[in-house]
Amino acid sequence: MSSRRQFLWGLGLAIGTIVLLLHYLGNILAPFALAMLLAFLANPTVDWMCRHHFPRTLATILSFLVIFLIGTGLVLLVIPIIEQEGVELARALANYLPLWNTTAIPWIRSHLGLDVSSFSHLILSLKLHLHSLPGLTGPIFDWISRSGVFLVGLMFDLFLVPILTFYLLRDWNRLLLKAPKLAPPAYRQQLIETAREVNHVLSAFFRGQILVMVALAVSYTLGLTLVGLHVALLVGCFAGLMSFVPYLGFFSGLLVACIAMVIQGGGGIGLLAVLAVFAIGEGLESFVYIPWLIGGRTHLHPVTVIFAILAGGTLFGFVGVLLAVPVAAVGQVVLRLVLAQVYTDPLSETPLLPPSRSK
Repeated sequence: MSSRRQFLWGLGLAIGTIVLLLHYLGNILAPFALAMLLAFLANPTVDWMCRHHFPRTLATILSFLVIFLIGTGLVLLVIPIIEQEGVELARALANYLPLWNTTAIPWIRSHLGLDVSSFSHLILSLKLHLHSLPGLTGPIFDWISRSGVFLVGLMFDLFLVPILTFYLLRDWNRLLLKAPKLAPPAYRQQLIETAREVNHVLSAFFRGQILVMVALAVSYTLGLTLVGLHVALLVGCFAGLMSFVPYLGFFSGLLVACIAMVIQGGGGIGLLAVLAVFAIGEGLESFVYIPWLIGGRTHLHPVTVIFAILAGGTLFGFVGVLLAVPVAAVGQVVLRLVLAQVYTDPLSETPLLPPSRSK
């Protein structure tokens, strides 16, 4: 059997083994997958501190403290404000329920042929339960405390993920150096090159795209606050979160912001101001944030990301969602590698379709 065929058989066996592990050990692998993702995201910060003569263990501890402080700040400051603004927006929408029933529903039914009367029941139900929305955390914690098995599993994961993340982050570079030694010597160089390509793609998506999302959320929030929108933080965070798909964050955030501005009585000037904020945000994304934070690095196509997340969640549950994007990145690189092996001249062993790196 030729070396090329052995390589393809070995690759197929490895993929099949990973799929079986995800299928039968999905619940067990979830904390490990989450810990690997956190370690991957935090590793550049730890490497930077190590280059500045910090011991690796100390750099890992400091990065944990930074992550803890940021997470605590979000929970204590941002989330309560978003919850309050969400209740305010829902209450304002509920006040327009009579107009929705008498004007909007007949117009949509006559011009578009759609029956959207079920939205009335949804809005009415939301209006009836608005007073209880801020207190939803109490019943949730009561349910968790009554579910013994769920509580034990949750507490185990809460303790296990930080521990796994600490050890993975502390030994990340050492593990990367040892990983190629597990492969046969004939394929080690190819494995190293493939791993570098995968890291290139994952870095562009995770680190670069997350920074772009945060920058857009801050920009939209500041802009909408300046134009007087009452739910600026809610809309800004929503638009930033949705921006992982090009134009989705722009259009969805613009729609929600315009509705909120009309409800609060901003009029035509308010709508123009909202439009200006989102136009400036789109310009910043295209000409400042993406060139600076992502640049020309390879990144996954948005359709690939959406399909991977949906497929991973359907096939393997929560762990599939966690691993969807990394697996898609690996699949993109491996596909080019397989094509390079398939379209190789058997006489010269020269790839007719060598793997290329998008710039």
